[in-house]
Amino acid sequence: MKKFSGILFALVLVVSLTLVPAFAGNDEAPADTDSDACTDIMVGNAATVDGSTIGSYSCDGARYAQVKVIPGGTYKPGTMIPIYYAPDVYSYQTYLDYVEYLKDPIIIGEIPQAEETYSFVNVRVWYYEDMVGGVNEYGLTIGETTIGGRSELRNSNGLLYIYFSGLKDQRNALMTLGLQRAKTAREAIEVMGTLAETYGYIQSGEHVTVSDGNEIWAFEIFGPGADWEPGCGESGAVWCAQRIPDGHVGVSANRSRIGEIDLDDPDYFMASPNVYSLAEDMGWWDGTSTFVWYEAYGPRERRSSMTREWRVLSTVAPSLGLPFPAATGDTRYPFSVEPDEPVSVQDVMTMHRDAFYGTPYDVTEDPAFYVGGVKSPMACPFGPSDLHKLIGVSADRSVGNSSGAFTCVSQVRADLPDPIRSCFWFGFGPGVTTCYVPLYSGVTELPESWTHTTLNKVDREDAWWAFNLVNTLPLIKWQNAIEDVKGVRDPAEATFFAQQSDMEDAVLDLYASNRSEVAARELATKLVTKYSCACMNAASDGYWDLVDYLHFKYYFLRSSGAPQELPVIDCPPVPTNPGKGG
Repeated sequence: MKKFSGILFALVLVVSLTLVPAFAGNDEAPADTDSDACTDIMVGNAATVDGSTIGSYSCDGARYAQVKVIPGGTYKPGTMIPIYYAPDVYSYQTYLDYVEYLKDPIIIGEIPQAEETYSFVNVRVWYYEDMVGGVNEYGLTIGETTIGGRSELRNSNGLLYIYFSGLKDQRNALMTLGLQRAKTAREAIEVMGTLAETYGYIQSGEHVTVSDGNEIWAFEIFGPGADWEPGCGESGAVWCAQRIPDGHVGVSANRSRIGEIDLDDPDYFMASPNVYSLAEDMGWWDGTSTFVWYEAYGPRERRSSMTREWRVLSTVAPSLGLPFPAATGDTRYPFSVEPDEPVSVQDVMTMHRDAFYGTPYDVTEDPAFYVGGVKSPMACPFGPSDLHKLIGVSADRSVGNSSGAFTCVSQVRADLPDPIRSCFWFGFGPGVTTCYVPLYSGVTELPESWTHTTLNKVDREDAWWAFNLVNTLPLIKWQNAIEDVKGVRDPAEATFFAQQSDMEDAVLDLYASNRSEVAARELATKLVTKYSCACMNAASDGYWDLVDYLHFKYYFLRSSGAPQELPVIDCPPVPTNPGKGG
């Protein structure tokens, strides 16, 4: 990894971080756009160009991210997992308190360990490393969005969160337990649902996207109510899961999306045993009218959710003529829609980079951004918020934003061997500026610079900082600088996609030429690990070069004239020999 060097760069960095609002304050987006909210897009395998299920997850608002491989293991029957108290850690000061807490953590309960757990790539965010999903060795992928729900459902007696790890490297969050213990989406839902019912769910409402190549599901979960206690004989959570029809596209954007349910149709619905009774007991359903899940447990008039729902569904199915959300009130869209054309991974990436471009809701076309009939280079849909306030513009929340800690798009094909069943296209930072790299389900290790993030300063040894500096620096002259970002990012992504079939053919050749599937799998994991790591290193090195370029061009020269050639991401070729040690 390139070393931080040069007095000029240091001075420019200080100036730029002064001019561009601080990362930790999330001030790079207008306050009314709800930039801290996450978006998941779900595409069934009959709606995609290649027969894969596609699930995406933009983790918007969380500060800092890292990605690690958590190895699987075997355990003796009766082994228990301790569950630790989870303190709130949302600032650097509380992080320092958390470090002290880790010296003597508090155990509040335990759950049985599985006799076998699976290896998985895990993404972590925030100061205390929330474990927010990822992809396991069998290609199962999981992501989330917070959907809130009724406050009366919150319970402080449960043990399990959706994503909080409880303690560093203690894997007791529901999403990670699902990745550890399941090979299919249905199995993961059963794992998460059963554990929550038994040991209690302590968090607010959450949506979880679960995809395995054959199916993709929306799993939603809420607490059981304040009166629940362990051992009371009642379910410790209320949850429901609905499958995206194979030929449809769905979206979750921070509010409950499941409506009418039909538990007599297990191909498309799963639920906890109290799904009806809890709503009736709480007075949210009369027991006779049509039961609507989101009305009972997750009513939410959230405009920033509606605008993203509209944009995704109307993008894939413009023929439906879905209306833009009304200024007030609750605009509800179908749970899923049939796309007018098959959807590709690149299409989903484009949606995560969208800010209502080409629609009347593109804030950069506001007359306030035009000076003498010419659009200002500072016309940016994502702020800075002080600029938007100064000129009096207000942007609706789009799927694309500038506050994300990471974005991923999972491409899962059930007919491929496990090591390449899922191509987990991953990028640090928001989809708008990141470069997606192919991270295969069979990887066994990752570059060190991607596995940790310094929390209190810019660190050239951490890949996350490169991507987030590239995300923030263009704000000063967005119209010009975003073209520079595309000039580096787009050719690299095009190369990664062009090489994908060669990479996967190489793995298929290994399986065809080895009599033992075990031997083929071992060689394949080495091959995909070598390639994924090389792609990740190439992308982060290229983005550090882009950081230097943007600093010099827009903060030192302060002009749009090119000071030098654009940097290039040196994409690695597909390896042909796994070699010893990967």
